[in-house]
Amino acid sequence: MLPVAKGYGIKSIIAVFRPCCRPFNPKFADINSVLFISTLNFATNPRLVKEVRLALQQGHHVEVVCFEFDNWSFPFNQQIKNEFKENGVILHIIPGGRKPFLPWAVSVFLELFFRVIGRVIPIKGWMLSQAVTRRTMLLLRKVNCINGNFDLVIGHNPGALYPTWAASQKFSCKCGFDVEDYHPGEGDNMNVQKLTRELMNTFLPKMEYVSFAAPLMKTKTIDDIGFDNINWIEVYNFFSKEEFVAAANISKDKLRIVWFSQNVNFKRGLEQIIPVLEKYTESIELTLIGNRKEEFFNSFLSKYPFVKYMPPMDQQSLHKQLSAFDIGLAIEPGKDYNNIIAWSNKLLTYFQCGLFVLASDTPAHKDFFEKFPQHGVALPLQNENAAGAIEKLLDMKESIQSGREDRYSAASSQCWEEEAKKLLEVWKSLRVRTEHRINQKPMKIGRVD
Repeated sequence: MLPVAKGYGIKSIIAVFRPCCRPFNPKFADINSVLFISTLNFATNPRLVKEVRLALQQGHHVEVVCFEFDNWSFPFNQQIKNEFKENGVILHIIPGGRKPFLPWAVSVFLELFFRVIGRVIPIKGWMLSQAVTRRTMLLLRKVNCINGNFDLVIGHNPGALYPTWAASQKFSCKCGFDVEDYHPGEGDNMNVQKLTRELMNTFLPKMEYVSFAAPLMKTKTIDDIGFDNINWIEVYNFFSKEEFVAAANISKDKLRIVWFSQNVNFKRGLEQIIPVLEKYTESIELTLIGNRKEEFFNSFLSKYPFVKYMPPMDQQSLHKQLSAFDIGLAIEPGKDYNNIIAWSNKLLTYFQCGLFVLASDTPAHKDFFEKFPQHGVALPLQNENAAGAIEKLLDMKESIQSGREDRYSAASSQCWEEEAKKLLEVWKSLRVRTEHRINQKPMKIGRVD
């Protein structure tokens, strides 16, 4: 007879032998139900939106845990939420503001507390994630309230990395993560950068797959962690080809230049390029699209009345609007390391529109134009070099305008429809044991292994 230690009953003895009692050939099935987790909302996380739509196209049951913000993005976010609700997506929305106050206040306190502690002693698990962003706690609270069976949990943005792993433990399922930016290189807070690197180094290896939005980001992440994985794949952030239209009839009197972003604000490179463009207003038009920050307008933009402005618009409207321009500006001032090695959404958008791209000479941009040389140039755009870059564009005016259709056609094969095939291949490789669907576990927030 097996000895029974004090405090152990028959259930504990059965548990010891349970692995031996499982069938030798367990049943497997394709991915059927997917849970997405993000620290952003839909309107500011287009990659999440594309993956949700992809899962729906495959006939999967989809649920999403994400945030909602009362700012310029709210009406655009509502459009996407309504689309997903109509298609059966179950949404678990967390308010991104200070209401309700108590959870928000606790999350802020814990973020500050663990950031201080993390400077002195090593922290792990949910504490490490909470130090990276206050939204970790809010995500974990929401996930802990969800009941259901999932085959795959997919996280977006660093604050969702630990909650994604924790959710996979709760639901006994697979997990994956999307690296849209090189998160340890974002911002200028060295302590947060260090904590973010530790978080990713700990939990990315626990994912069944990781997707990267640009080659150099994957390379740097592999350098940080020390090894590669067969299921770490590059999935470029191109958009659906259905969202783009061929060039509109454009006046050839002037070169029409466009720049867009979520926010028209300081430290986006505009302070360097706009004073230079002012000297060429007889030959060039400049339009900015985005949420114009009043402080930036009052202290800088108002001095340059030649600059045209368009308010934010939804993604599909923006992509069609851009067909009215010749040149897209991808002027990255190198504000952080991520800015240097990432392929920005604006770069890829200009590319798919067929615009000629004037880009700053970051390693990521150089890498991009080595792959697609006819679509633009990467040049130094500091104050002393910007005038030379503009002169180069004016010298190329005829070829830029006449080559628009060729660039649009050449870019048509680079699209989300093609990139999505890489994700689908990985998703289909993650065949799951069907018995996990009845073995939901309580979430153990403190666990790391």
